[in-house]
Amino acid sequence: MSTDDFDVTAVTLKATTYGVISFLVLFNLVVLAFIFSVSFMPPSEFFGAPHIIPQNPTLDAWTSGFEELQDNLVNSFLIGLGTTVVALAISIPGAYAFARKEFYGKRAGFYAIISAMMFPYILLVIPIMDLWNDLGLYNTIPGMIIAYQVFVTPFAIWILRDFFAKLPTDIEEAAQVYGCTQFTAFLRVILPLATPGIVAVGFLAFLTGWNDFLFANLLTTGTGPVPAVPVLYGTIGGGSGERVYWGKLMAETLIIGTPPTILYLVARNYLENAFTV
Repeated sequence: MSTDDFDVTAVTLKATTYGVISFLVLFNLVVLAFIFSVSFMPPSEFFGAPHIIPQNPTLDAWTSGFEELQDNLVNSFLIGLGTTVVALAISIPGAYAFARKEFYGKRAGFYAIISAMMFPYILLVIPIMDLWNDLGLYNTIPGMIIAYQVFVTPFAIWILRDFFAKLPTDIEEAAQVYGCTQFTAFLRVILPLATPGIVAVGFLAFLTGWNDFLFANLLTTGTGPVPAVPVLYGTIGGGSGERVYWGKLMAETLIIGTPPTILYLVARNYLENAFTV
C-alpha cells in the first residue's frame, strides 16, 4: 500500500470519526432541548400539536418537582458522599499495598477482590436485606453506604492499584533518603501524584451512590431516607401514560442530573488525566 493510500485511509477514518461524534452530540443536544422544553410546558400543551418552544411556559413542574425532591436530594448527597469517603478510605491503602508492597497471598488476594466485580450484585439484594434487618441497618443511610461498598470498593482498588503501580518508585525512595518516613513519603509524595486517579475513583463512587436505583429502592422505604432516583420512578409509575405529568418528570430528571454534571465539570481535568501517568 502506497503512502497516498495511507493518507486517504487516515483522512477517511478521521472524517468518519468526526461524523459519528457530531451525530451523537447533535442527537443528545436535541434530546436535552426537548426535555428542557417539556419541563416548562403545562400538561394540556404537551398533548397538543407537537412543538419544541413552549407556548405558555410555566414553572409549576419545576416548583412541584423540587418541593417533592428536596429531602430526597439531601439523602442522595449524603449517601453519595458517604459512599465516596468510605470507598476511598478502604481502597487507597489497599490499592497502594497491592501495587507497591510484597506480601504472602498478594496475587490471590487481589484477584479474589476483583472477582467480586464479576458477581451479579442483584443476587445480593435479598441476603443484604435480611442481614441489614438483623443488624438494624435496613432503611438507614449508613446501611446504604455500606451496601454500596460491595461493588464500589473492588472497582476502586482495581483502578487505583494500576495507578499506583505506574508511579515511579524513585521519587518515593528519594523522599525517604531526605528524611521522610515511609508513611510521610506516601502522604507527601504518592498521594499528590495520585490525585487524578483518586478524584476519578471518588467521582465514580459518588455517581454510584447518587444514581443507583436497585439498592436505593429495595433497602429503603417511604418512612426512611429514600434517595431521589426511586422518587423519579414513582413519578413515572404514578398512573397510565396519559396521567403522567411529563413536565414534572422532565424537571425532576434535570434536577437529579444537575449535581453530577456540575461535579463532572469541576473534576473534568482530573478525570482526563487519571490514566495518563
